[in-house]
Amino acid sequence: MKKLIKLFCIASILVVSCGETELNLEEKKTQLKELKSQLTDIKSQIKELQNELNGQLVDTKQKKVPVRIKELEEELFYHFIEQTGKINSNENVVVSAEMAGLITHLDVKEGQWVNKGSSIIKLDSEIMKSNVEELITALEFAETTFERQKVLWDKKIGSEIQYLQIKNQYESLQKKLETAENQLKKLTIKAPINGVIEEIFLNQGEFANPGRPAFRMVNPKNVYVEAEVAERYANILKVNTPVKVNFKTLGIDKEAPLSFVGQVINPENGTFKIKINLENPNGFLKPNGMASLEIQDYINENALVVPSQIVKKDMQGDYLFVNKNGQAEKTYIEVGLSQGNKSMIKSGLKIGDEVIIEGYSEIIGGSLLDIKN
Repeated sequence: MKKLIKLFCIASILVVSCGETELNLEEKKTQLKELKSQLTDIKSQIKELQNELNGQLVDTKQKKVPVRIKELEEELFYHFIEQTGKINSNENVVVSAEMAGLITHLDVKEGQWVNKGSSIIKLDSEIMKSNVEELITALEFAETTFERQKVLWDKKIGSEIQYLQIKNQYESLQKKLETAENQLKKLTIKAPINGVIEEIFLNQGEFANPGRPAFRMVNPKNVYVEAEVAERYANILKVNTPVKVNFKTLGIDKEAPLSFVGQVINPENGTFKIKINLENPNGFLKPNGMASLEIQDYINENALVVPSQIVKKDMQGDYLFVNKNGQAEKTYIEVGLSQGNKSMIKSGLKIGDEVIIEGYSEIIGGSLLDIKN
């Protein structure tokens, strides 16, 4: 009895499965029928549109379309890499004290121009001056003693040890005085470059320590623009490559060559550094300001060039229209580099071809042309 029940269950499952398969097949057949019906409708609509367009195209070919043409000739073509850069100063230094001490004098103000070697900050030097004076007195006495002892030694009077001790003391005091005088000089912090005092970090009465920034100086007359360029240009850009530099916010344009091309690729972003040195006599270019760069990476003195907007594209590729005996001829071309609104043509055109540069959107291949040039 149990075996019969099992057989009955299996048979029921098979019947249901077959029923579901038949149902899926029916659904697919219905779906296919609907799609075929839609395809028929679409084909019908396409045919109607083609008929309408053919009527319009015949009309376009029959009437002359006003156009302007350009006769191709070889011309100079440049291509530029566009990049953003930042202004920096070749001389932008932060100065710290070399000796610890109390600030007794600030000799300048922020924004003031100073020359290299000018006194900027003076530290308390009274103790050091006293040390120097004491060493000078001691050295004078040691020098007198040494000279007397030397006279005696030359006459073979006195012991060699005594002579060497006095000589050593004299030379030691000379070195100590030299060191003390150098330390005294360091208590006056001087300008290391010609430039403007951009910022003073310490006030009179504060204590200066070695390594603690005291002031910043910038020479605004000589600046450079630095940018990072993609690795793919590494074999193109070289020192002296021409660059156009535009400072949009200032309304300033400059042209200068690349002064530095980095030799190391940044592994984090795949770029290398470039620099352009610029003169800045009026100081209008400020460090950390932004600049737009056009870096020349290609030049062709014998290029065939057309306006970029006249180039169209279809399934076969890029094309434009050329005047052939008063009719428009659809001509497929290979476009090279583009710069601004100009495109260089690599193939498909030759010198003397008359490309249609105005009215091109109103014509098709075979259209009659009314040339307005």
